[in-house]
Amino acid sequence: MGVFSSIWNADDWATQGGRVKTDWSHAPFIASYRGFEIDACEFPEAAAFADNTRRCSGGAEKFWWDEPTMAELNVHQSHQLWWTKAHHLIYDYCTDKARFPVAPAECEHHRHL
Repeated sequence: MGVFSSIWNADDWATQGGRVKTDWSHAPFIASYRGFEIDACEFPEAAAFADNTRRCSGGAEKFWWDEPTMAELNVHQSHQLWWTKAHHLIYDYCTDKARFPVAPAECEHHRHL
């Protein structure tokens, strides 16, 4: 398993509609992970993709992410998410109708807006 991130220039649309520009004098920008732990189903390269998908999608073996408590946020978690979005979210492409008249498929799961 790997983790990948990228830093890209979205000056013209993602930073409050282009009002806030990136301060390039702070470059180079570096992304890093600290204390990152992954608890997941191993996806061996030697196995076929379909076999891995079937094995890691709640077949006979149960994983923590299959538990009902992981399917929804509780009331406290919903309030925490709302507060964080209200105070820290600058751009959400799932709500950007100008750029995406039809919301991207992954936005269908945006239930806690």
